[in-house]
Amino acid sequence: MSSKRLEVTAYLIVVALVIFNVSMFAQTRSESPTVLLRNVRIFDGKSATLSAPANVLVQGNKIERISTGPIAVDAGARVIDGGGRTLMPGLIDVHWHAMLIRVTPAESFGDVGYNNLIAGAEAEDTLMRGFTTVRDVGGPVFGLKHAIDNGTIVGPRIYLPAR
Repeated sequence: MSSKRLEVTAYLIVVALVIFNVSMFAQTRSESPTVLLRNVRIFDGKSATLSAPANVLVQGNKIERISTGPIAVDAGARVIDGGGRTLMPGLIDVHWHAMLIRVTPAESFGDVGYNNLIAGAEAEDTLMRGFTTVRDVGGPVFGLKHAIDNGTIVGPRIYLPAR
């Protein structure tokens, strides 16, 4: 595969993930959104090839059905036409430092409010790059995790080290 084609494929994967994740995080926890992704080619992480064009039905945060045939949905469902682009599982970063990515060493010992705002911005950017799950390996991210979990801010699912 050519370098240019790989770049375009990577870009399309990220765009599909961003659209899907933003729509999922925009919902409140009490809702169970239905999203139908039409005309996508699936990379499952196991096979070296993409699937034939398929449709993927997501209910809440669970994939309910994958089909090469049409899938009927209620009128309130969000339908996204993938245009034959690639859909893949979210990426996982197992060594992430929310509180240390964007600040200088001097700033990391400065105003905690500023550092938390910067960490929140980094969490959203991390999600938009396609990382739907991260493991923060150190730092005071309990508040950030709580804000993401309750929908206050947008970011990836955070796993913390044991206390």
